[in-house]
Amino acid sequence: MGRTQRACAGCWRVLMDTILVVEDTAPLREVLCSVLESEGFRAIGVASAEAALEALSIEEVTCVLADFKLGGMNGIELVRHVRTDRPQLPFLIMTAFGSIDIAVEAMKCGASDFLSKPFEPSFLVPILREVIQHNRIVNRTMTTKKRALQGVFTTAPAVEKILSHARQVARVDSPVLLLGESGTGKEVMARYIHEHSPRHDKPFIALNCGAIPSELLESEFFGHESGAFTGATQSRVGVLEMASDGTVFLDEVGEMPPLLQVKLLRALQEHEIRRVGGNRQIRVFPRIIAATNRSMEDAIASGAMREDFYFRIAVVTLQMPPLRERREDIRPMAERLLKHFGALLGKESISFDPLALDILESYAWPGNIRELENVVERAALLASGVVSPEDLGLRVQLDLHALEEATRTLPEITAAATRRAEIEAIERALSSTGGNKSRAAELLGVSYKTLLNKVREYRGEISSHHADSDDGADTPPSGD
Repeated sequence: MGRTQRACAGCWRVLMDTILVVEDTAPLREVLCSVLESEGFRAIGVASAEAALEALSIEEVTCVLADFKLGGMNGIELVRHVRTDRPQLPFLIMTAFGSIDIAVEAMKCGASDFLSKPFEPSFLVPILREVIQHNRIVNRTMTTKKRALQGVFTTAPAVEKILSHARQVARVDSPVLLLGESGTGKEVMARYIHEHSPRHDKPFIALNCGAIPSELLESEFFGHESGAFTGATQSRVGVLEMASDGTVFLDEVGEMPPLLQVKLLRALQEHEIRRVGGNRQIRVFPRIIAATNRSMEDAIASGAMREDFYFRIAVVTLQMPPLRERREDIRPMAERLLKHFGALLGKESISFDPLALDILESYAWPGNIRELENVVERAALLASGVVSPEDLGLRVQLDLHALEEATRTLPEITAAATRRAEIEAIERALSSTGGNKSRAAELLGVSYKTLLNKVREYRGEISSHHADSDDGADTPPSGD
């Protein structure tokens, strides 16, 4: 694999960011690796794109730093190969040609940023850290919990109808607005639309408008030129340009500042952008899918959402139902999650106690699917072999009697109802006769012996005063 890997072993590998350096000039490769390791990174150096693919098959890499011009496969071809299996891996291209066209092509293929040669090796580190951080903000890697329910999972007719509409919408480039509470799976639905669209093999970039400072959002959308503002040491391609052939998902779009809404509205209408600090108009054609948990009527009324921007992004609107309105999905989702987390924890045979499943189905789920994932993960950690109600950690007031009733068969329900009715009738008769069982039997239309047998059968459930009254005080009817 070329240069000896000067990496820390053992648990250090988990804690350190690992950079794969792909550079066919040995002295420069050695210098770059030395600089990175002196700054706390773990560096792996290889001389070709082919060796890089081999390294990626066996190593956990945080970022790839690759030269554009390599013997054999070049850097852009390497990006395309990497994106097939590692679509979220940050990728920094180095080029000696200083061509913005090469950089844009690399970005469209999936590169995160580029670096123009020649440069001082020490100049690399802040750019590399920025690329890694930028990628974590923009292309949020799906967590282990999200992978457990990757894709849309449902048996609910209401959600199946939404999926049908989503597949129809996916065929065209009309903007889509996804509405719904937090945790209802809006990003999963956005990916579903992208994956069923003609753009499915192009970039899908998720941008959280509520997680990025407003002063940085413009640069994230439109990109910037070198020197456009303090700290802009390199030109950067924005997400609208990067995903010009793909899809941009604007999560929490209701948090976008109104001034930026104006600029984005113009860009979407004219299909043109200009990088911050730049003069050149750039044509872009991204597909826009937006999402919010806010009431758009309230946001428009308060001025937080411009009406013209809203109508632009809401050509098609899909409402994601909360989990409490699709209860038929709770049990299969929970079992699928438990199987996933059980496998991760070495508890392949773990299962739910039936009452625990009843509790999951009865809970209101204010945090929706995201809360369900957290609850099941916690339960998988705490339970030994069977998840009990206590393992769920849900603070709910449950009518356990009602849950028990819900699991009974029709004959069992009928027998229980008959028993309750008989007890109530006997108590009323005994109460009206002052506890005289002979007279109570007459009122109930049964024999004295039958009443005595029923009182003994229901002892503990009938009022103790009535059940324990002196049978000898009664005068049984003749013939009994």
